Amino acid sequence: MNVPLIVQLGVNGAVRVLHPICLDAGSVGITSNYAGSYHILSMEQHYDDYVITGRTIGLSPISGFPAAHPYERLTGKIRAPGVTGNIGEAIAAIFARRVLLAEVGDIAHIRPRRPFRKRKSPDYLMRLGRLMPGPFSIIAPDVTQISWPQWWPVESKARSTVASSNSGRKEALKQLVAYWQLLSSSQPLTVGYGLIVTFNYQPPREVRVCLILPSNQGQLNQALTQNGTNIDDSVLRSCLYGC
Repeated sequence: MNVPLIVQLGVNGAVRVLHPICLDAGSVGITSNYAGSYHILSMEQHYDDYVITGRTIGLSPISGFPAAHPYERLTGKIRAPGVTGNIGEAIAAIFARRVLLAEVGDIAHIRPRRPFRKRKSPDYLMRLGRLMPGPFSIIAPDVTQISWPQWWPVESKARSTVASSNSGRKEALKQLVAYWQLLSSSQPLTVGYGLIVTFNYQPPREVRVCLILPSNQGQLNQALTQNGTNIDDSVLRSCLYGC
């Protein structure tokens, strides 16, 4: 299945369409062996059911269910968030491997260390510095002035609608902010960089990869030091390209 591939500066900035990316069940299944934080068996079959065919298992009709009630009866089984999350992570890894030409050894799942375990976290740290700007050169600002960090936080989202993909990108940006806040004192030069990968898995399907870059890294570090993760959207807009 060929899916349109889009790169974007920030979450609201310039958009460019690249060549479609082939996302067949076999590739997703193989990639999920090393790129998928949940332990789920037969990802190939899940991908076929959730994405390619849209097949779900129906539940038996129930007679006499109350018509006027604040709850409604489920008519079919729900797609498990853990499975769709793994699909999103696999798509992010496939993009990194095929388009950015990263190695498997450049893709590391992460989670916060124990003192920060409740904090939101990106899915990955990927070693992409030597591969940048790559396909992002067509949307990035003056690339000669950017100090590309070695390791990049990458957050992935798999969503079923355009609206939920849009909100997923905003949620992913908050997860990057939480990551930057922990590093703003010890590694301030890495703050403001990241990738957000969203996969809209029901028609109109698309893979969109947002390049997050700091336009004012000093102000962003100061805001993170003063306010933690409680940063207004207006501050992010003034500190990040296309946000």
